[in-house]
Amino acid sequence: MFEKHCTPEQLQQLQARREALGEDAIRQVEAEWPQLIARVRAEMDQGTDPTSEPVRALAARWRELLTAFTGGDPGIQRALSAMHQQEPAAASKHGLDPQLFEYIGKAMACLDGLVSPR
Repeated sequence: MFEKHCTPEQLQQLQARREALGEDAIRQVEAEWPQLIARVRAEMDQGTDPTSEPVRALAARWRELLTAFTGGDPGIQRALSAMHQQEPAAASKHGLDPQLFEYIGKAMACLDGLVSPR
């Protein structure tokens, strides 16, 4: 699925990241993502303000995992975002939906100083 949204160069970068991280680290991150998504969803479902400290902490970890995967490359991050928007069935398989992305996006905007914590 990445092939539809990433350039050949980006795919090479992702493969290099995978090799650099190693299979053990990849398995750990793959196991952590569903747990992190579930924790964010629980906060959202409870009505927790996305700018609150607990949600900002989850957003910081979300960002760390994303950066580990993409190597911090903004082009790859944009490609992943486009993939999730254009392939909602695949995203929903992992517990992701537009509401969750909006919620975590608000928390990340707070991390970036674009929104003030309440």
